[in-house]
Amino acid sequence: MRAAVLWEPGTTFEISSVDLAEPGPNDVVVELRAAGVCASDLSLTTTFGQPTPVVLGHEGAGVVAQIGESVTSVAVGDHVIVVWVPPCRTCVPCVRGDEYLCANRRSSASQRAGEPDTRPQRLWSAGKPVFQGMNTATFAERTVVPSNAVVRVDDDVPFHIAALLGCAVPTGAGAALKSANVQPGDNVAVIGCGAVGLSAIMGAMVAGAAELVAIDPMQARRDLALTLGATRAVAPDELATAVRDFDVVIDAVGAPPTVEAAWKAARRGGTVTVVGAGRPDQQVAISAYEVFHDDKKLTGSFHGGISMHRDLPLLVRLWRTGRLPIDRLISGTADLADINEVVRAQQSGEALRTVLTMNGFDPQRNAG
Repeated sequence: MRAAVLWEPGTTFEISSVDLAEPGPNDVVVELRAAGVCASDLSLTTTFGQPTPVVLGHEGAGVVAQIGESVTSVAVGDHVIVVWVPPCRTCVPCVRGDEYLCANRRSSASQRAGEPDTRPQRLWSAGKPVFQGMNTATFAERTVVPSNAVVRVDDDVPFHIAALLGCAVPTGAGAALKSANVQPGDNVAVIGCGAVGLSAIMGAMVAGAAELVAIDPMQARRDLALTLGATRAVAPDELATAVRDFDVVIDAVGAPPTVEAAWKAARRGGTVTVVGAGRPDQQVAISAYEVFHDDKKLTGSFHGGISMHRDLPLLVRLWRTGRLPIDRLISGTADLADINEVVRAQQSGEALRTVLTMNGFDPQRNAG
């Protein structure tokens, strides 16, 4: 099969012939149709320690092509979204419904942190083992994952929409709806208007936010935020004077300066929710006295607090009714072979989110 292999950190992708392992008893082979290109994929090898060679990609949707003998949750032909936070369903967080906090989840960079890698080898290219980025590897024509790493989606949900329901949309919308728990009438600010930040704006709209301010350095993204429900959109240098005393501030960047700016912008008793993936080596300086005196809450938001098997039906309903206009986040689609141009356009800011297509899927011709 074709796959986009990153052979060394910081290099470009190479479309290579990759061999895929046969599924184990509890595995599923997904023939992918669409995969979003997320900033987390692009920084996985350079920032988060993912070894190479690797097939990256974690926002993917496709059709079940093969199942292991013990799989009962899906069948061949089902449309599915690949889940990059698969739940074990036996640990305490999973049992209480917080599957995104699964105590047994492991990152694909765990061995760099000294943890043994017990995952089966699933990919090879040119006789060499290849890693599965985020255990999903959706920049490929096929992937094999455990059955708990896919969730069924209705056949009428187009694959390019379903792909973004795998990460950007639940992460951002969930940050507002779940992690920050935005309430009707809240004044909300969102720092960073990439696909996750814009999804947070949509989530805050669904929750009933009153004032909704978007902060981003790019004029085009500020303009898009206004069309998605923001009442104001400002540049970062306007943040200190334009954004103050907010009930909720959502930081979709996760860098120390943005976390600290979000903290200052929240009112006493307000909530700051960080959904952007910060660097492991960076620290945030916040006054311990302010934490006590101002009674503010600083919370993280991993995957938006969304448990896919529980919450996907809600997200699909919101999309169907037009309250989550996911298509507005998609700059366009491109064949898997064009991945390097897609990466260049997204890193330069020319594109917001481009969806890679494979196995003949064309959103202009077919919805599924």
